[in-house]
Amino acid sequence: MDRTSMRAIISNNVMKVVLILFSVCMLCSSTAFSSEKAPDLIVDTAFLNDKIGKPDWVIMDVRFPDEYREGHIPGAVLLPGWISKLYADDTKRSETVLPGLEKTIGEMGIGNESHVIVYGVPSRTGSNAVMFWVLEAMGCNSSHAKCTVHFYDGGIERWQTEGGKLEQVETKAQATKFKAAPGARRGANVDEVKQVVDGKKKGVIVDARTTAEYEGTDVRALRGGHIPKAVNIDHLKNFNPKSYRMLPLSELKSLYKGIPSYARVITYCQSGGRGAYAYLALRALGYKDVAIYHDGWRVYGSNLSLPVENETWFDFTKVNSTVKAVRELQDKMK
Repeated sequence: MDRTSMRAIISNNVMKVVLILFSVCMLCSSTAFSSEKAPDLIVDTAFLNDKIGKPDWVIMDVRFPDEYREGHIPGAVLLPGWISKLYADDTKRSETVLPGLEKTIGEMGIGNESHVIVYGVPSRTGSNAVMFWVLEAMGCNSSHAKCTVHFYDGGIERWQTEGGKLEQVETKAQATKFKAAPGARRGANVDEVKQVVDGKKKGVIVDARTTAEYEGTDVRALRGGHIPKAVNIDHLKNFNPKSYRMLPLSELKSLYKGIPSYARVITYCQSGGRGAYAYLALRALGYKDVAIYHDGWRVYGSNLSLPVENETWFDFTKVNSTVKAVRELQDKMK
């Protein structure tokens, strides 16, 4: 397996694990989310450059360690690799993960009154957006906590293109304490999703997957299709396909024009990354009550007790035939 493929696998696994870790802290309170919105959620190079070295500001680099060592934005701290090492089982939902997560965030120099700017490789839209959502899920940008989180759109490539210098010395953050604030309601569980589907609760479900996945022709669970009543807005429509920069707010507003700004909006995809970018776009537009259904289609589509529209089924016969053909080819090559 080449280096690029390995990175993609690691990135996907880490992203899935991060999403699952918050099933405890996100759902621990039914308090309504504040209507307050932190200013400058999506920031530019001038904003970022002005915050470098300032007290209470932390720049979070979510790239791979070797990329960080090759050069990073001055003062940036690297998101630790503890996630994939300590929580490799992405089905784990232990209440013990939250204290460890709080401790790790604190070790990055992030406290309850810190202001964080997240950046990464622009093409990794999902994994970049996940970390923005993670910190909002823990209370940032709400009345429940004083911390804020911002997203540097364009990442490391934009920084360099616009004249920013890189440094290779690892930033040694001064450890502090961080405590997640309950009540943010940034995560939705299957019970809430089902209530929206059944009409028992008002809300809009946004499916950030491809049209093929939504229509059930691309099956990535036991069943293909989509959650009933879900609106399909492919996450790829939120950003420029060449630069991976988020579209201007005027264009995003047109994309989501059918969704009231006051609505409870739940995004989802296969495992969370694409749903996280849709979440980021909605937050940038000023939507207040947004959440991610973090189980995603991989769980929902495989739960046969849940309703599905455009329902199709995973073709085990086709897969088995393909596996058999590959094995026969391997035998011939020996």
